Amino acid sequence: SGSLPLMTVRCTRTCIRGAWKRVAARQAELEAYGILKRPDSHETSGLPDFRTPGLPDSRTSGLPDLSPIAPTHSPATTTLSMILGIGLLLGAFIGSFLNVCIHRMPRNESIVMPPSRCYSCGTQVQWYDNLPVLGWVILAGRCRWCGAPFSPRYLIMELLVAALTALVLVWSFQPGLHVAPWLAVLGVPLAVGHAVLAAALLMLVYFLFVSSVIDIDHMLIPDELTKGFQVLAPAIAVGVATQFAYDDLWTPAAWLWHDSALGGRLYTPGLFLTRMLGGGAALAAALLASLPLARAIYGRWLPPAMRWTDEDHRGFAAGVLWFTGVMAAYLVLLAILVVWQPGGAAGWWADLAAHLARALAGAATGWVVPYTVGLLGTVAFRRNAMGYGDVKFLAPIGAFLGPAGVLYAFFAAAVVGSVVGLPLRLLKQRIEIPFGPYLAAGALVVVFFGTRLHELVFGALLRPHGGG
Repeated sequence: SGSLPLMTVRCTRTCIRGAWKRVAARQAELEAYGILKRPDSHETSGLPDFRTPGLPDSRTSGLPDLSPIAPTHSPATTTLSMILGIGLLLGAFIGSFLNVCIHRMPRNESIVMPPSRCYSCGTQVQWYDNLPVLGWVILAGRCRWCGAPFSPRYLIMELLVAALTALVLVWSFQPGLHVAPWLAVLGVPLAVGHAVLAAALLMLVYFLFVSSVIDIDHMLIPDELTKGFQVLAPAIAVGVATQFAYDDLWTPAAWLWHDSALGGRLYTPGLFLTRMLGGGAALAAALLASLPLARAIYGRWLPPAMRWTDEDHRGFAAGVLWFTGVMAAYLVLLAILVVWQPGGAAGWWADLAAHLARALAGAATGWVVPYTVGLLGTVAFRRNAMGYGDVKFLAPIGAFLGPAGVLYAFFAAAVVGSVVGLPLRLLKQRIEIPFGPYLAAGALVVVFFGTRLHELVFGALLRPHGGG
């Protein structure tokens, strides 16, 4: 009939009015709790005016104001949440891969092939069942095909690596954190510098994590990890600034330049190369000359059951040659950089050369300290005081810490070992934990708290005193 359109219009108008009233009531409720804040005007709120010309202003018409609401969260909070989310997601996937490395590397198996499979029935795990965390939860920790249980350790490792990744990313992008100086001189944006810092620290954390878990499980750290990271560590370590916390004790930059009275830098590349190459040659000579001494100590001073075999001595000699070869290769690259001087006299090359020198000095200290402690401790206590795996392990870590940082990490590892070991001994728990995980813990303490630790130890001595 003819009244149908009229009834439709009236019903529509009633519905719209009811909707307006409900929206207005809800907005008033949110404003009363302080959840929403409506700006007094578009002109003073800094927001664009989205009102349509010719339509009544909602603030004078009694209709609810649906204009943009001023955000109650800061951009920094949004950025932090985004970094945290990316870290958790990325870390879960990386944790799944690190699980593979931890299981296969001690068994000399490839970490690439074959794909993941059930160790009970041998069926390949499909990609959708292999999703980190989610796949384990959906399958309730069991194989889809045979029902055999999967160890909850896989889930725990993925969650732990996800948390570590998120924490490292959040720490790396905190405002005011120093990044590698040579990147700043090169003109790299600050955000990129923080990204380089985060990537370098994550590589270190993953290395520490995998090595520690394998050491706990098998009482060894595979050469594929330690020797491979010895090659990579100095190149990665120039992306972090953790070594600069101890420049008040020693810095190779003092060999390469000094400030001119007229401003700028006066470079002394000859002095720098003489001391760096001379120090490297002296280190190589000392390590090679110590091989007969190590054979005598580990072959005679230990109880018969603990004495090194000929194979052990050959493996140790090969490790020394590997490390000295890596150091020699980096010293050659350092010399090329200093002689070439890319970027000119005021270029970034000098900061990069000084940074690389810190990393090499830290790696050398990381080798020498546990090696010396092992030799002297074995003579003093007539037992193996330091495993050779720990020597290979701390050397690449030292590239990230610098020489002073290595000493801090070594003593921090001893403290952590005492805190963990003494209660176990008092409780008469026969749980043997190798020193590698303690070294990893000490390294993390120095990376994230080294500046405060250094200030606590040397602050009063190194702080200049004002005259009275």
